[in-house]
Amino acid sequence: MLALLWLASACSALPELDSQAAARVRGPLLTRHPHPILLTFPHLGLRRAVVQRTGTVGGAASLSYSSIFENVVKQGNDLRIDAELALARVQARVGVAEGVELALDTGLVHGGDGSLDEFIGDFHSLFGFPNSGREDAPDDTFDVHVRENGTEAYSMKANELALEDLQLTLGLGESEARSGGWGSLWRATVELPTGSERDGFGNGELDFGLGWCGERDLGRSTLFVAASWVHAGRARSFRDTSLGIPERFALGAAFETRVTAETSAVVQLELLSPISDDFPSEELDAPILDLVVGVVHDLDDGVRLSLGFQEDVISAAGTDFALIAGLGWGL
Repeated sequence: MLALLWLASACSALPELDSQAAARVRGPLLTRHPHPILLTFPHLGLRRAVVQRTGTVGGAASLSYSSIFENVVKQGNDLRIDAELALARVQARVGVAEGVELALDTGLVHGGDGSLDEFIGDFHSLFGFPNSGREDAPDDTFDVHVRENGTEAYSMKANELALEDLQLTLGLGESEARSGGWGSLWRATVELPTGSERDGFGNGELDFGLGWCGERDLGRSTLFVAASWVHAGRARSFRDTSLGIPERFALGAAFETRVTAETSAVVQLELLSPISDDFPSEELDAPILDLVVGVVHDLDDGVRLSLGFQEDVISAAGTDFALIAGLGWGL
């Protein structure tokens, strides 16, 4: 919230823009939280509340790199998530009729031991941040598993470049942003089990969800909000334990301001419900509050470049950080 307020107050010091440049909305960054288990669930995140125009195709691609460390042994439960994750995502949107679009969203994920553990530990020590027990673990190792009384509920295969589940989303709304009031976009999604359940890249279930996005014009700035509900099934390994996957909810807000005629600054917050409320530790039963700070810059031929930094503000259940780079076109 401090970042959102700071960005809003900084607008008064920005240079003047002509009306066309001030009204050019570039929208929130294409992101999702890169926790390994969350990657097996559908995600309806922040985006512009307009659909693709009839007969047109738009697309976006992003690449993120993140580090995560969690270590819990408690009441017969054993959780260890020590990994660095590279996630490549692609999204395509097609305007199929007036006010109707179909979006396809999928990605590739790779988990490995990486080489950032020592740097992250030193960074946490320098600023007095909690280190989540990293100092007691060997640097640069890969270990991703969740066990209940010795029964494995989840694990991810190391050093494997793998396909995620395929998400198809139907969007209903308007193809032009409103000059006054709120623009709305309704979404219904279904996720097909294309990712490997055995290797931890999918849950082997047909998942589905509903969501709403809103967008309000504030002159040279734009406010975005989003809410969603998702039903995600339990993988076979989870069903061998008492750990459940509850109904999933998310709330998000983003603030964009046009800094120059070609560049926008964006701050995003997204609150995600806990992964499992049956695990007796905040590493899985606490919510995640995702903060993303980034910039979006117009290149030639309608292509947009985005760069961002992602952090879990609560820090108990989420990743230490993620760096994000993306391209969008035709949106």
